[in-house]
Amino acid sequence: MKTLNSIKGSAVLIMFLLCSISFGQTVEPVKILLTVDTSQLGDDNEAPGGCTLTATPGSVVVPGDSNPKMFTIQVEDGTDLEWEGVTQDGEEVKIKKIGYIKGINIFDSRNIFGKIKDGKEKVNVKIKRKTAPGLDYEYLIEFKVQGFGRYTLDPRIKVGGQ
Repeated sequence: MKTLNSIKGSAVLIMFLLCSISFGQTVEPVKILLTVDTSQLGDDNEAPGGCTLTATPGSVVVPGDSNPKMFTIQVEDGTDLEWEGVTQDGEEVKIKKIGYIKGINIFDSRNIFGKIKDGKEKVNVKIKRKTAPGLDYEYLIEFKVQGFGRYTLDPRIKVGGQ
């Protein structure tokens, strides 16, 4: 009889642990990479040329126009995001700030400033809330290219199934 109760107790404990693990799983982090071709930057700091945005995993990118101002990702609430930059020659592009422009602010702050991580200046942040249809989070990426100055782009993020 004790063996049967012991087995039942162990089974309940295992079920509890499995449920805890499955609910504790996190959403895969998303890395947004800004690649800058310095030969195409131009003089317009608010519409620089030669900039490309990509995301890993690629499945979060909403297909559309290749213009970096139209670059949009769709992710889930609670996703960790990381912005990092590099030139076509492999030099660092410093991500100085991610700033709120319009839509639903999906973070707890209007501005998230870059910090040094792994020897590079980048922005890391966790999404705190969903967006509604038509109210995508439109934001500003402020970045600095050594020897060229500061520039901005304004892509978008959709959060949740829309």
